[in-house]
Amino acid sequence: MAIRNVVVSDLSGKPDAAAVTFGLGDTWYEVDLTPEEQKGLEDALESYLKVSRKAAVSPAAKKRLVPETTAEERDRIRAWGKENGYEFAERGRIPKTLQKAYDEAHGIDGRKQR
Repeated sequence: MAIRNVVVSDLSGKPDAAAVTFGLGDTWYEVDLTPEEQKGLEDALESYLKVSRKAAVSPAAKKRLVPETTAEERDRIRAWGKENGYEFAERGRIPKTLQKAYDEAHGIDGRKQR
């Protein structure tokens, strides 16, 4: 059995579309367009494209998710980790494996991230 994925245009709903990515300001957009619609977008932007230059695009920085904990709770997690044979640095970020094990052992589910 074959499975066929068909990408349709976000504008017209016509098949055989492809994703087109473009940016404006600090925001990037993606839209599925047929070849004809993509040509129409390029034509609409032609006067701007003629006088513009390509910008160096830096990848978005990964957003670090840090569990919401107090200093006291972090001390308890470290103490629990030592008692249970976990190896980790005395300072700095608590390893995810230790955080997860502590949460599971203490019935903490869905800790908020900040």
